[in-house]
Amino acid sequence: MTDYFDASALAAVLLDEPARQQVNDHLAAADSAPVVSDFAVAEVSAAISRLIRMELRTPAEAGMLIEGLDQWVGETGGPVSLDVLDAREATLLVRRFDLKLRAPDALHLAICRRLEARLVTLDNTLTAAARALDVPCINPADASAL
Repeated sequence: MTDYFDASALAAVLLDEPARQQVNDHLAAADSAPVVSDFAVAEVSAAISRLIRMELRTPAEAGMLIEGLDQWVGETGGPVSLDVLDAREATLLVRRFDLKLRAPDALHLAICRRLEARLVTLDNTLTAAARALDVPCINPADASAL
């Protein structure tokens, strides 16, 4: 089954976040390269931009991170484009109050459903929503996933 990485999983790999090793271990055990969306790339790019605004990275360092992001995404086959139906489904998902989803997470879930992929995320709320909708999902940082 193809894995779809949301922004939290992608950022962990590229920005050296605490769950990096668990996500890398998941990648190493996977049968194929993960899929990421244009939206996930935009979210991680925004996170890198935020590092500059917070003065945690210089523009030069951020540029190197962006290059690393683009290279990593290119090596996985490039990003998957958004579909207008993804936004419509995300709207329906956020209107399901029991799922407690924010719009960005609902969009990742909608994309994952369209692709019939397994969601890889570090977000516990998104993990719970995916499981409630019977979407295959794994949180590599969750001890029960190991």
